[in-house]
Amino acid sequence: MSESERAQTLLEQFDAAYATVTLDRRDIYGAPADTYRRIAAMRAIVDECQDPQIREILAMVVTKIARLVQTPSHIDSWVDVAGYARCGVMLLDDRTSVAPSAAPA
Repeated sequence: MSESERAQTLLEQFDAAYATVTLDRRDIYGAPADTYRRIAAMRAIVDECQDPQIREILAMVVTKIARLVQTPSHIDSWVDVAGYARCGVMLLDDRTSVAPSAAPA
């Protein structure tokens, strides 16, 4: 940690990071109002899912899709969609896996 970082309070460090992230995200994803409008519209459909865990995974995918609408070339969002899809399959796999029976002695 540099001397200047030590001199800053945690709040000052947070505010500096927040300002950077906020500007970067607006440049990448566009105006927050547009992004959240898209998310809300898609989320209304996702909320019909009866499975609460799958519903939350789908909600995260929806967020990434809304961002990709604005910036389809943003590879991080594509990777995130793939990661959430894998989480969904992992969850389903865990649910369908049957513990191996004990081998006879």
